[in-house]
Amino acid sequence: MALVDSAQRESEADLLQAAEHVTGESINFMVTHARGLITVAMTPRRLEELQVPVIDAQYCAPNMPRFAVPVDYTPGTTTGVSAFDRAMTIRALLATHARPEDFARPGHVFPLAAAEGGLAERAGHTEGAVGLAELAGLAPVVVLCEIMAPDGHMAAGSSLQEFLQTHSVPLVAVQEIAEALGVEPVVE
Repeated sequence: MALVDSAQRESEADLLQAAEHVTGESINFMVTHARGLITVAMTPRRLEELQVPVIDAQYCAPNMPRFAVPVDYTPGTTTGVSAFDRAMTIRALLATHARPEDFARPGHVFPLAAAEGGLAERAGHTEGAVGLAELAGLAPVVVLCEIMAPDGHMAAGSSLQEFLQTHSVPLVAVQEIAEALGVEPVVE
């Protein structure tokens, strides 16, 4: 699934996958075909449980997502950077058995803290991804990878449509998720 935000924001799309279904192969697909930064949208509560702090933003645009300290899950991984190590880290971010000391900081997986109020507070990809997981009855931990065009610019318009068609990826808008959740998204 791909998620696009509004034209008033970035008007860009991210490729999504529920963390509970992520594999090394799916992370490798994202790296190879979507080409953008891989992040993990999750609730601030889960980040607090794992003692992963949110990074204080400085000199950022108002709609900047809330990055947390990047992590690597250390049991069973090597350097943390391979697609398979990153998949293991992502799955561990939602695992009930994972403890704070299981995650090296800094690492290669970039958590994003969703706004406490979800889409009613911030209409970004992070909140849209967490909202979509909620609608699907899945854990609110979702992998996002920004979709870049082959020329290195962010995919939009025809380059985004070509990506979606080539890889048979359905597209949903943040606004549609907000409507399904019955909230009015905040336009920043």
